Amino acid sequence: MAIAIDEKGTITLYQGDSGEIAVSGLDNTKNYMVYFAIQDKKRNLIGSELQVAANKTSSIVFFLTPDYTDLLEVPKGKSYEIYTYGIKACETENNVEDTLFVYDSNYGDQNMIIVYPRKVAGG
Repeated sequence: MAIAIDEKGTITLYQGDSGEIAVSGLDNTKNYMVYFAIQDKKRNLIGSELQVAANKTSSIVFFLTPDYTDLLEVPKGKSYEIYTYGIKACETENNVEDTLFVYDSNYGDQNMIIVYPRKVAGG
């Protein structure tokens, strides 16, 4: 379990690990491009936004690579670091953009990513 997501949408992972984030419940009559972005506590974008074409399906999957999660640094002396993330669905045909709520979140709620320091470098 490289990436865990709890019932409130909080993502937990080790820096440098990979995994998938599934997004479901999309309107399959619309042709969405879905975006995923991570920010630090100063609201700086971490890496590039990820994007996946839904192609009129009700769910998509973002794959977070080791290189991407390696950008999520944990300062020395801290046991973990908290980042935030957002997901947006853009309807390409009608130029409509919707920021998606994760689980039971509301306006102003933060979708958190809790990052623990790398345990081992691996191959």
